[in-house]
Amino acid sequence: QWGSKRTGPDLARVGAKYPDSWHYYHMLDPTSMSPGSLMPAYPHLFTDVLDTTSTRSKVEAMITLGVPYEKEFVDQANAHLSAQSAKIVAELKAGGIDALQDREIIAMIAYLQRIGTDIKAAPGKTANIAK
Repeated sequence: QWGSKRTGPDLARVGAKYPDSWHYYHMLDPTSMSPGSLMPAYPHLFTDVLDTTSTRSKVEAMITLGVPYEKEFVDQANAHLSAQSAKIVAELKAGGIDALQDREIIAMIAYLQRIGTDIKAAPGKTANIAK
């Protein structure tokens, strides 16, 4: 059946599980963080500059698809991206890693740190079924 074979780890709850530096080194040399890993390295993430020229149109497209962004976010998306990347770069720098804020690796780390964090949100009220 299509889609039934898992070819990598389940990333559904990877967000906030590891520090930014772990993701940085894992993408640079997977076996340094996960001995025996079959994952390839992604060196281009460390050299390629993140293209943000179409961020606005991407956010607008996601809104039309039902993603619950506020309309104001369209104009603020790149500012949010910049603030998020500055925070990640500062955390990496505190750990002795000199990373450039405009590289794709920073966006990848931001993405990986976000995956599954909605699941970890504070639990809402549930119905009491006790009799």
